[in-house]
Amino acid sequence: MKLNKYKRIPRIYIYIIMFFISLFLVTISVSFGRYVYSKILDLYFMTQNFYFESDKLNSNNARYSLDYWNGVDPYDIVVNLNSFKNDKLKSSTDIEYEISYECPSNVICSSSKEGGIISNSSNTDSFVFTMTPNAIFSDGESTTVKIIASSKKPYVKELSASFTFKVGKYGLGHEISDSSGSPYLNLEVTNTLDSYFVKEAFGNYSSHDSISVDTYLSLSDEDKKKCASAVITVSFDPNTVKIDNTATDYLKAYNIETQVIDGYDYVKKFTFDMDSSISDVIKFYKDDKSIDYSNSSVISVTYDY
Repeated sequence: MKLNKYKRIPRIYIYIIMFFISLFLVTISVSFGRYVYSKILDLYFMTQNFYFESDKLNSNNARYSLDYWNGVDPYDIVVNLNSFKNDKLKSSTDIEYEISYECPSNVICSSSKEGGIISNSSNTDSFVFTMTPNAIFSDGESTTVKIIASSKKPYVKELSASFTFKVGKYGLGHEISDSSGSPYLNLEVTNTLDSYFVKEAFGNYSSHDSISVDTYLSLSDEDKKKCASAVITVSFDPNTVKIDNTATDYLKAYNIETQVIDGYDYVKKFTFDMDSSISDVIKFYKDDKSIDYSNSSVISVTYDY
């Protein structure tokens, strides 16, 4: 009779596995313990007719992700605080609180007040938190700030929330439409931004100041030339595709770069300004008609806004 042979697991591997299992259980226990403690504390506060709540902050550090921040303008967050559970359950005493925040070095944080009192008559109060960038942010980059409101009287309770601001191309996008056999492709650039920015300082405006559409329309023709809703830069390999020189956007292009091919200059990069809420189509002729470049990277488009 042939016995099956089993390979024994080395004892060191068993110790390592047991260590990670123990670490996992400890982590779960600590997190669960904090959650239970928080709930018990809330129940105790309720028995004391004490309520300290917020529409954005909570006792477990609420987390928010704010995409499509332009990375340039300040961002305001209105935080509402209250001292009630519902229409019938309200704190009967005033609640004194303080405000603090945690900010990375690439932004400046401020608040409309350092603290306040939620009176037992209104049971509500609010403040405005402002995050202002003091560094240059590129598309895809992000920053995270934390807002903390702590009650001081009659009981101590902390509410907080972390806000992650991510820079994105809000309102800006492009798409390449093509098909195999077509002699040309179309690059469609869409801008749905409802604002402009200052490219060249003038009057009371500095470079990269943001202005509304109404303000832009009220400017003189000369000052309008110093503004744009978005600046689009298009680059490509002229050995693969060539710009249609009669395209409207190319006719208003600047910062044009060329490349010599067989003794002739061909455009390989150019920049143009876009107005707010508009979509433009630019035609390119293909060297190889058999290739379908739909939504490919044959053309690179970058934005400044």
